[in-house]
Amino acid sequence: MSKAVLQAWEGRFLSGELSDCDVVFFLEPECAGSPLTGPYALSNQADGRVLVGAPLPAHTRILCDGSELFPAELERWRVAAADADGDSGGASCSGGEGAAGADAGTGGAEAAARGADGARPAKRQRVAAAAGLAAGGGGRPQLHVGLWAPGERRLAEALLRFMYCGVLRLSTMPDLLRARPVALRLAIEGGVQACDDSVRASLGAAKAAGEAAVQAVLLDLYACRALLPEPEDAAGADPTGPELRRDVLTFSRAAVVQRCKDMYGAGGAARAAGGAAPAGAAPAGAAPAGAAAPPAAGVAAAAAGAAAVAGAGAAAGAVGIPAAAGAAAAAAGDAAGEQPGSGSPPLGELLAFAFQSVSSILQEVPIRMQLLSLPWEAMEALLASEGFATDDEASVVLLLAHRRYWRMKNELPQQVTAHVQRLLRHIRWPHVSDAFLLQYAPHVPWLGMSWERAAWLSMYARATTPEQRSTMERAAARHEQQQQQQGGAQAAHEHVSFHLDAPGHRAPRRPAARPPGVRACAVDAKELVRVQTGPVGSREPQFNGAAAAGGYLWSPYVCRYDGGVGVALVCGALLYDARQVAPGMAFPGKDVVVTVLDLEGRVAHSRPYGRANGGTAGVSIGLMGEPLLLDLEDKAAEGEARWARYLRAGKLHMRVEFRS
Repeated sequence: MSKAVLQAWEGRFLSGELSDCDVVFFLEPECAGSPLTGPYALSNQADGRVLVGAPLPAHTRILCDGSELFPAELERWRVAAADADGDSGGASCSGGEGAAGADAGTGGAEAAARGADGARPAKRQRVAAAAGLAAGGGGRPQLHVGLWAPGERRLAEALLRFMYCGVLRLSTMPDLLRARPVALRLAIEGGVQACDDSVRASLGAAKAAGEAAVQAVLLDLYACRALLPEPEDAAGADPTGPELRRDVLTFSRAAVVQRCKDMYGAGGAARAAGGAAPAGAAPAGAAPAGAAAPPAAGVAAAAAGAAAVAGAGAAAGAVGIPAAAGAAAAAAGDAAGEQPGSGSPPLGELLAFAFQSVSSILQEVPIRMQLLSLPWEAMEALLASEGFATDDEASVVLLLAHRRYWRMKNELPQQVTAHVQRLLRHIRWPHVSDAFLLQYAPHVPWLGMSWERAAWLSMYARATTPEQRSTMERAAARHEQQQQQQGGAQAAHEHVSFHLDAPGHRAPRRPAARPPGVRACAVDAKELVRVQTGPVGSREPQFNGAAAAGGYLWSPYVCRYDGGVGVALVCGALLYDARQVAPGMAFPGKDVVVTVLDLEGRVAHSRPYGRANGGTAGVSIGLMGEPLLLDLEDKAAEGEARWARYLRAGKLHMRVEFRS
């Protein structure tokens, strides 16, 4: 369609020219008490329905062609009008085709539209038939659109305008993210995709505009983080939402990592102490006020606002650096990286928004490497934040073990030890599970967890009142004081510190993270043959399918046994550098199942390992669980032919499903 025609149709939107119906916006009954009034007046109909603003003149053909919702609404109106008029001839109801695509009726117009074989007419024929019936009597059609809040009407109008001209006149990130669920509910063809494309265009334009624009968009995304689509395991009827969420978080992680490196990287502390005003203080509303501005223009305006706040003397690469009285203010410290004099959120909360949870970091290699590259001060800010989610506090210890292991290869051991000890103060030990605290933590020297302190923390976690905890803390403090008064080398060696002054000691439990979901992995057939011909006990790790749970890394392995080759779930604890393999069993979750697939992709073997199975299928800490032995297709065959029933595209496919 030509641009002139689209412009002409857009000009008719809201004007009433050639309109043949009205769109009536109302609040859904469960949302009628919403406090978000917006610019539209609310009114009550006689039936108690709450209307939002005045009816909007529209055109049935455009609405019905652009959404399956409106043909159904047109049919509903026609039936209601016929019932009200008492007219039973020529306009009887078709019996209801459902909200996904109701027919325009079974009267004369619909009968003419149907062929001799009674096939359902095309949508345009149904729309024409319905429009003809509406024009023939019953008054002007009223098509009702339900809203969840009065403020959604502006977004719904923008989406209806999109149906007229094919251009989405929304530009700010909050508007685009709020419009997505409205487009889903209205079933507007191409509406969700238009929102997604505009969001991605804004991210791309920010990257092209420079660091100032990137940091401004990061703050904008943080401000509207609750509007992001749900992740894949909770997406429901939003098929494109998880992919958009991944793109937004990928952008946010890169932006916040750069922000941390500017603050704490080489020369970052000196720049922070140099008096540069924090560009991060640019308000989230720095995006353009004009609703018709394209996304790129919004990024440019946000960048201009950020640059204005930053001041003429601040370089673009220094965006987000807080002003500070001295170099000491550049450290994250116990304030979770809050930036003095800045209107932007604390750095730790930005990191928690971008990295989400411990499991999401440890399951994806690129995300894990981004986190490991953060300065120590930024890592401390993340651990001190209140938005960082985990399944169990023990998994935060696992994340710290990853950090320590990786940094030991690149930094002086003394420096790493000092930084690790500072990070350990932010571990919320009262919320660490007993399975990790009592069975394993005392075996890890660098954790500094004595058996006495582990037992005390376990009892402290069970205290039900603040008075009980206060009594235990006073007793622990007296115990420490007595040890210090005793003095001597032996007393110093046996001294137990309860670290009652650590920030993590009184911190609340972290937000609960979603289960890791399904982790799929595959082993090349050549690796199967190599394990098969190797010594008993040899194994081939599959870290691509690893998942963090309960403080350990869970991964399926292909292993050699006396009876052949099998697949087992391994409780990984090597990163802790423990004195020995600790006794005891660990469970990856309440209901976890390891599955081996066959040639057709169906379940060949499966084994539960979680607590939901009576506690009989745990895994020894640092060892392998009970294996799933693979059946031989042909025992006389050699090499890959022995595993023919399992191999698909030359690989053995497995998965670990966390159902809890």
